[in-house]
Amino acid sequence: MYKQIALGVIAVAAVAGAQTFPRRAAMVGGGNPNEGKCTIEVVVDGAAEVEIRGADATLRNLSGQAPQWRRFECTSPLPANPVDFRFAGVDGRGNQQLLREPRNGGAAVIRIEDRDGGTEGYTFDVTWGGRNVTQDRGPGGARNDRDFGRDHGRPGVDPYHRERETWFRGDNWRSTFFQRVREDLDHATSGSIPFNGDRARLARTQMQLDELQQKLSRGFFDRRELDEVTAAMQAVLQSNRLAPDDRAMLTDDLSRMRDFQMRPGQYGARGPEAHGNDSRAMFFQRIEDHLDRVAATAFPSGRDQSRLARTKLELNQLQQKLSRGVYDERELDDAIAALQGVVQSNRLGARDRDILAGDLTQMRDFRIRHDQYGAR
Repeated sequence: MYKQIALGVIAVAAVAGAQTFPRRAAMVGGGNPNEGKCTIEVVVDGAAEVEIRGADATLRNLSGQAPQWRRFECTSPLPANPVDFRFAGVDGRGNQQLLREPRNGGAAVIRIEDRDGGTEGYTFDVTWGGRNVTQDRGPGGARNDRDFGRDHGRPGVDPYHRERETWFRGDNWRSTFFQRVREDLDHATSGSIPFNGDRARLARTQMQLDELQQKLSRGFFDRRELDEVTAAMQAVLQSNRLAPDDRAMLTDDLSRMRDFQMRPGQYGARGPEAHGNDSRAMFFQRIEDHLDRVAATAFPSGRDQSRLARTKLELNQLQQKLSRGVYDERELDDAIAALQGVVQSNRLGARDRDILAGDLTQMRDFRIRHDQYGAR
């Protein structure tokens, strides 16, 4: 009994004596107290906790080197009892976990654990509010709920999205598809909150798309450039706060871009990589190229490399059978499972994780529609 009490006292003393680093939020955006978002970026080597209360946060060192602040930005102070509170890890090789939601005046607490040697930057978002801040607004930026969706036509769909649906029902949309994606990104940007992380991800996608379009206009299809665009778009969908219609719109764009990756000739792409006798082989070779790039920067030993090696082995076995005209669904399932293990468990940069996650989605599409890719 006395031993348990002594251990408890030691634990409390350890927490009380932990290094703490307070920070005041930099306010950006409109300052609506009922809905908003905070983005936090810190550097950790070991374990740390971030405690958020209102417009203040404390970074607490639990083990390892002293953590450091990089960024703490909010659209408004975190309320004492926020509605629809959400946490999302954005970047970092280790584990980020929401330990406690803010309730009844309490703080939100997020724990970060970095078990690898050396420091690592971690970014996460917390958002709150029962309504999406990117939906229609009236004068002064206030949401106009009563008027939202009152346009003629299908309820809840504004004129832009209705026009877009009509455009895709036409016969010639493939020839100007990427210009349409550009317009969709501009539309999503015009309705997004003026928040650095959200706007930066949209701007990066637009930049990658511009570079791709410039090459396509010169008759050159750069498959790696397309990979960059799809990865950037996937990051927007994973991390940005979007209106439901805008999220559905960009998700549809991403799906069509992945179809373009498999069948560029049907979209009028006539660059060197648009030709070839076996687009299926090019597809799996591209995944191997992505794995090679990740393996070159991964840790030289341990489970990260073994998961990458297993995925390449499964892909090689799958491609050998496909080259002989044999479609083995069990072999494909093994390759999908191996790649999923890499995406879920390996320590990857945000861009590499997005690219491999896109490859995983395409492999699942291949499984469903393998006959359309020439696999019988």
